Amino acid sequence: MSKVPTDFEIKGVIAAPGTGLKDNGDLNPDIIPRYVDFLSKNGVDGVFVLGTLGEGLSLTVQERKDAATAWVHGARGKLSSVIVHVGAGNIRDTMELARHAGQAGATAIACMLPSYFKPASEELAVKYLEQVAKEAPDTPFYYYCINFMSGIYLDTARILQLSKSRIPNLRGAKISSRELPSLMDATQVPGMQVMVGTDEQFLPCLSLGIRVPVLNGFLGNIYQRCMGCYDKGDIEGARKEMLVARRLVKLRDTFMGGPALVKAIMTSLGVPLGPVRLPLQDLPQSLMADLKAELKDAGLPVVD
Repeated sequence: MSKVPTDFEIKGVIAAPGTGLKDNGDLNPDIIPRYVDFLSKNGVDGVFVLGTLGEGLSLTVQERKDAATAWVHGARGKLSSVIVHVGAGNIRDTMELARHAGQAGATAIACMLPSYFKPASEELAVKYLEQVAKEAPDTPFYYYCINFMSGIYLDTARILQLSKSRIPNLRGAKISSRELPSLMDATQVPGMQVMVGTDEQFLPCLSLGIRVPVLNGFLGNIYQRCMGCYDKGDIEGARKEMLVARRLVKLRDTFMGGPALVKAIMTSLGVPLGPVRLPLQDLPQSLMADLKAELKDAGLPVVD
């Protein structure tokens, strides 16, 4: 029987940090303390590591273990939670990563389904997640849905419903898909927490009762202000903050987007994360001045 409390929930604002790499492509765990300090000063309570923006699927199993351990240690006493994403291209690696994350002291584990050989049904998805969750039975477990990247367009609400009686440590889902109806459906599964992973949906998700975002760390204070306005009934103020967040999200259209843009932004804000890993491409240096100008104009603390 799982020791995870039935009322366990992730609380606060969660960041999805990039993974620091050295110029030669090796992991750079030494940057984590500086990163944690930045996040804690910018309205962030916890982290969701080694997901999409953390380039988890571009790292080896050992690198992911090392990074997870470094984040758990680096966040201790400063951030309230470290959620470790363990999804990989095959079930054996995923199970190994889940086992390690539980042993390392992760607050929770999240798992994306494999995206090459995809599960063909919700039942097969649950069968896969069940095997992974068993490797860390006393660690809260979340399904991670990001369909526009994985190509897996299954019904998240049905996955949660089918999993409830089979995965004792399941506590919900982190949903980064962009379809609000599917988000709403997932919130209707009793006992399951939904976290939203799409920066440009803060305000509509608040109206659905979703209070925990997983966002770019530099948006932490913006989200806090947006939520504060919403809670006071100041919808116009909340919209204004949402427009600032939307403006920063739209930078991806000009500056490539994805992990490369996150790393360029964090470097501009004083947390150099190094290069991305191939086949991704770094933001050209010729665009850095324009990026910094955009960030300054949006009110972010750019380091010259």
